[in-house]
Amino acid sequence: GAALVESPIYRGGEQLQPWQRAFVTLFLKHRETYGRARLLLADEVGVGKTLSLAASAMVSALLDDGPVLILCPSTLTLQWQVELNDKLGIPSAVWVSTKKVWVDHQGHTIKTRGPEDIVHCPFRIAIVSTGLIFHHSEEQSHLLDRKFGTVVLDEAHKARRRGGHGDRKEEPNNLLDFMLRIGSRTKNLLLGTATPIQTEVHELWDLMRIL
Repeated sequence: GAALVESPIYRGGEQLQPWQRAFVTLFLKHRETYGRARLLLADEVGVGKTLSLAASAMVSALLDDGPVLILCPSTLTLQWQVELNDKLGIPSAVWVSTKKVWVDHQGHTIKTRGPEDIVHCPFRIAIVSTGLIFHHSEEQSHLLDRKFGTVVLDEAHKARRRGGHGDRKEEPNNLLDFMLRIGSRTKNLLLGTATPIQTEVHELWDLMRIL
């Protein structure tokens, strides 16, 4: 409550919905009871998963768990940044892979030395496109060398087995492989998806394996 009372959403006369507050509460309870939180949020489309996850990430940052890494499709990176700033008053930076720079919540470009600076976000919360991982970019190896306080994966159902009819159909795709490896490098791990099962039940179990 103390963390949120001065946030823009509360100053504007709004507040988190009961199910959003319940998720943040559950996050805090797991963190206190088990020393870490590993949760899958599978709310339906349109009920505010982003804000539930973002508020949990904010609390983690305020409690000094360590840097926060938010992974989402490139089409959602700016949505995440806007929601963090406009509703929670939390600054963040988005990694622009084509230029190897950070862009802050005010649109300012922060230059870097190159791919290795993806682990040196100028803010506590870094937003990175999952496209980097799908394309097996140089940046992903640097991320796997770093430890995090909280990692959030939005659209988590995209971390799945390769599928198809080839010999490698049961192998994890690049994103699932990355998440299985980064899981041991973060204190808290939050997965968000409205479709934890798309076609096969094992897709849900693979997400649980990440946790």
